[in-house]
Amino acid sequence: MNYKILALVTVMMLTGCATSNELEGHKGVFGSKAAGAGVIKPTTAAEAGMLVTQSQASGDTDAMIYAYTQALAFSDFDKAEVYLNIAGLEQQRNNNSQAEQAYRQAMSEAPKRQDIKESLALLMVDMKRHQEAETLLQEVVMNDQTRLKATPAGADVCTIDPQSPWRSYNGLGLLADIQEQGELARKYYLCALKIHSGLAMLHTNLGFSYYLNDQYAQAEQALTRAVNLDPQYQRAWSNLGLLYYRWDRKSDALMALRKNGSQAEALNDLGYIAMMDGAYEEASSLFQRAIDASPRYYPKAVANLNQVKTMAVVSNR
Repeated sequence: MNYKILALVTVMMLTGCATSNELEGHKGVFGSKAAGAGVIKPTTAAEAGMLVTQSQASGDTDAMIYAYTQALAFSDFDKAEVYLNIAGLEQQRNNNSQAEQAYRQAMSEAPKRQDIKESLALLMVDMKRHQEAETLLQEVVMNDQTRLKATPAGADVCTIDPQSPWRSYNGLGLLADIQEQGELARKYYLCALKIHSGLAMLHTNLGFSYYLNDQYAQAEQALTRAVNLDPQYQRAWSNLGLLYYRWDRKSDALMALRKNGSQAEALNDLGYIAMMDGAYEEASSLFQRAIDASPRYYPKAVANLNQVKTMAVVSNR
């Protein structure tokens, strides 16, 4: 999953600098190979702030991580927010172990902040450390129930308000689906939707959960809601295509996949679904149609056609 990078809080607290030993402790942890590392060394908080601003303007991830790491030397900055920036950037470039380290540093700086715990938990989901993720997400939800002075009642009855952690409920839904607990998953998604009803991603997750449990009519309803909310949301259209294919509504499947690209791309995607379903002859036909429909050489469809032919030969041995 791809989460927003939190903006650096540059409000100064007028409290002076960290010691040189504290600064040394950050070396080699984040951005040690970043562009400019060892070249620009801010000596004041103001210089560090300027370095951060310049790195943000450049859009260079390495430069930003280096600048944030330099900012950690000055207690003028909110270190939890600096670590969150580093974590988000490391996660963006798939350095999950370094992202985890940064999230944990942020938690140590601000142990009462549930959004940090939530972000770490969602990283754990990406890292397939499901038990750790579930524990953290449940803690976030329980803390929110305490805030609302609600009696914990599980996913069946979720007491929420607009500040409740919809990402945690969504994450728990994803984990429940992974564990093939579809009914529980949908209860969590519905909790998330009570908080953020207009988010296409949540309706898509709910629809896919219904699909996994062969509840095709409910899946279609949720996925249709998703594409109505966000007609550009490709995953919803892809899931609709998959649903319609399995529902034996091939023309509807092609129409849904066509929303994500050209006719050739839609035929190729439908062929891939057929190939994964073991329908090798149908997949071969779809890949050939994709090649024929493309105005130029379509290497992906050609590779898929060769692959499905090989799979068909192996399956007939």
